[in-house]
Amino acid sequence: MPTALLLPVFLRLAGPVAFVTAAITAGSLNRSFMLVPLLVAGATLTTILIRKVSPSPVGDLQGLLNPAAPPQPQSAFRGMGKRFGMGLIGYSIAFALAASIAAIFQATEFEPRLMASDASYILIPALIALLGAWGSARLGASQMAGMMGQMQDMFAQMQAAQGQESAEDPFTVDGEVIDPDEDRDPS
Repeated sequence: MPTALLLPVFLRLAGPVAFVTAAITAGSLNRSFMLVPLLVAGATLTTILIRKVSPSPVGDLQGLLNPAAPPQPQSAFRGMGKRFGMGLIGYSIAFALAASIAAIFQATEFEPRLMASDASYILIPALIALLGAWGSARLGASQMAGMMGQMQDMFAQMQAAQGQESAEDPFTVDGEVIDPDEDRDPS
């Protein structure tokens, strides 16, 4: 896979990495554990918004590879419950591990309630996820267009090369080479 195609994939992964980083940061800074379900809800809602606003280039690729198939509208809410459950488990583990490691080096006393400053733990990763998905969609579309242009140029060159072959060139029939120049009468 060309490295240029990896950039849209990495931009798509920026959102999940940002949310996990926010959970780790909140755990190491002894923020309230109530922030974890809010992070999961923020990540789930961000994913739904991304699916509505900026669909994945993979869906376009599937449609391109099989143009005869009827377009199937995909629900943005598909897998939402599973995503929420897995996020809750994953972010809880990240939060707990970060808090446990931080407890080795400092006194641990978690914040008893959510504060207004905790909104940044949700808003910043959501913004990173939205910008990453938007950039991924833009880059993916331009790279797909570039690849399609290269393929069209390659096919055009192949057709031009076939068109340059003359009917006067020797050819093979049943294992025998037939040279059209020898069959002509010089009159």
